Amino acid sequence: MLVRKSSEREWAPSGFPGIDRSLFRNNDAGGRSSVVRLAAGSRFPRHRHQGTEEVLVLAGSVRIAEQDLLAGDYLFTEAGEEHDVLALTDAIIFVSSQKGTPIVE
Repeated sequence: MLVRKSSEREWAPSGFPGIDRSLFRNNDAGGRSSVVRLAAGSRFPRHRHQGTEEVLVLAGSVRIAEQDLLAGDYLFTEAGEEHDVLALTDAIIFVSSQKGTPIVE
């Protein structure tokens, strides 16, 4: 069992301006589960999914795959699909990818 308490959450820069990540875990196939914090206007570049991905918007709003998503909205991405992520407001999302997601732009 793995437990990550929100009161002990540590944020690390993602390498992209305005985007920080709190990693829950990496999996053996190259994917990971994490909470991502995005400042309004920040953008995670277009990337390709080698496996499936699930996203749950916890706060704020983001645009993913031309879909505007609000707190409580869920997105499932199939392997092979590509998209970027744009923060429409300050936002926090949960992201779980089963395999790697290389940048394609």
